[in-house]
Amino acid sequence: MDKKIEKDVINCSRCGLCMDVCPVYKAKRTETSVSRGKFLQILGLIRGDLKYDKKIAYNLDLCLSCNKCKHHCPSDIDAVKIFSYIKSLYMSPKDFFLNSAFVFELKMFILKVLSIVKRPIKVEKKGSIENVLYFRGCISKAKRNKMIFPLKIKDGNFKCCALPFYIKGRLDLYEKYKNHNLKLMEKADKVIFDCATCYDTVMNYEGVDKNKLVYFSDFYKDKKLKSKTKYKVTFHKPCHLSEEKFIEIENILKNIENIEYIKLQNPDDCCGFGGDFFSRHIKTASFLSDNKANQVINTNADIVLTTCPTCIWSLKYSLKKKASKIKVVDLSEFLYFLI
Repeated sequence: MDKKIEKDVINCSRCGLCMDVCPVYKAKRTETSVSRGKFLQILGLIRGDLKYDKKIAYNLDLCLSCNKCKHHCPSDIDAVKIFSYIKSLYMSPKDFFLNSAFVFELKMFILKVLSIVKRPIKVEKKGSIENVLYFRGCISKAKRNKMIFPLKIKDGNFKCCALPFYIKGRLDLYEKYKNHNLKLMEKADKVIFDCATCYDTVMNYEGVDKNKLVYFSDFYKDKKLKSKTKYKVTFHKPCHLSEEKFIEIENILKNIENIEYIKLQNPDDCCGFGGDFFSRHIKTASFLSDNKANQVINTNADIVLTTCPTCIWSLKYSLKKKASKIKVVDLSEFLYFLI
């Protein structure tokens, strides 16, 4: 057992602050669905009082990897890191295969084949920058989406940010993909992201030059934007979007002429989909997704914006269930056509 992991688990004061912010706990209301309860199970493994079984594996998988517990933890304990490490220790041959690169790529291929959401928009570029690469996320690749951005940039041919492998305990694949991406970044002046999760994951790579990483919304901070049509818009904050970026995006939306920005009651609330979490925990994901849809509907907005492809899925799914006419639009696409 890694001594740092063991120390963090033991140092958890069981204060319960994680219970106030954990999306899964809000849906499940069970001690084993929140970090505090999971740490107690891990402590049992460390002391030899418990054996790793299907129940413990299930409870560790009940995590959206949103990091809300870490951000609110007085001891700054990284629960996602601990869960990933424990999964790596107790991974069965079956799980090792199911969480392999081959299976992941197969899932993306199937998504690509089945995808009906495309973005076949041809736009005229409004400038160019040299040696700037686009970090295109896996879902964007599979669904043939591409960030609409007012500068000519190259696809960076990056691999997955590797978060899907990290949270499943395939730390070997996480390191492999991370190192591949870092090598490509060394040759770039800047790398531009449009997915909040990819951006956050790469920002936390050990050894990354954070000065090279740019979130697409930065380009619009000082632009004077005007919409030809009056809209009421709201914005769903993806879990992995930092508070700093969220405030910047809010300020952009507030200053667009003919746009009325309406803040969600709880913009931090998770939409519940969390990568492929929804495919393994449908009831929990649906509970959170429905809750988010109700918040969006209560704004009476015409459009809900966000910056995460999985969040777009969740919002479209839940709003359609409620027969809402509110449109779900990617923020990069929305801002592009206002320039």
